Amino acid sequence: MIASSKVTDQAQERWDLIVERFRTACILHKKSESRDSRRIIKDELPVLIKAWIQILPASLRNDAKADLRDMFEREQALVDQSCKMQQVFKETLVKKIIPELEAKIAAKYRALYVNQYERKREAIDSEAAARSWINPSFSGDSGRKRIEIGNIAGMIDALQDGEAEELANTLVDLDDIVGTMNEQGMGPLLSDS
Repeated sequence: MIASSKVTDQAQERWDLIVERFRTACILHKKSESRDSRRIIKDELPVLIKAWIQILPASLRNDAKADLRDMFEREQALVDQSCKMQQVFKETLVKKIIPELEAKIAAKYRALYVNQYERKREAIDSEAAARSWINPSFSGDSGRKRIEIGNIAGMIDALQDGEAEELANTLVDLDDIVGTMNEQGMGPLLSDS
């Protein structure tokens, strides 16, 4: 909004609410929650904008449309950049950080599991165990895998692969990224290409 000592606290508070609700609508749209986004755009914002313009000093009302247009562009760019950053963070988490952490943790326990399994397997008929297969299902790019029941390391790896994407989604929240970028006054960080 135009920086002016003539702008009242009440007008500034309404402006801040307009910005916050528009940003929320943009975030909801990016999260494919179009219904809630449209409700804000069509139902809430017109009422807020009208109330804001009515309490603006007359000398600033002419600039209100330009202020709104600039804010809409700025907030959309902020949310777009945040989405790009979220995707980069998620890809880094899924492809590098989470697998490395899981590998370190799994390495500590893999030997224990294998040793315990080997002791139990010696007590079971080896031929029956060799013919037993399980079909764990998990989400991930690789789809369903068949893992031999004796392949403990393979079972652990399959579970880790499927959980990495879900974990990344919970760690990298779009609302948090947008808020942080806004608080820090950050502009575009990633290219559109």
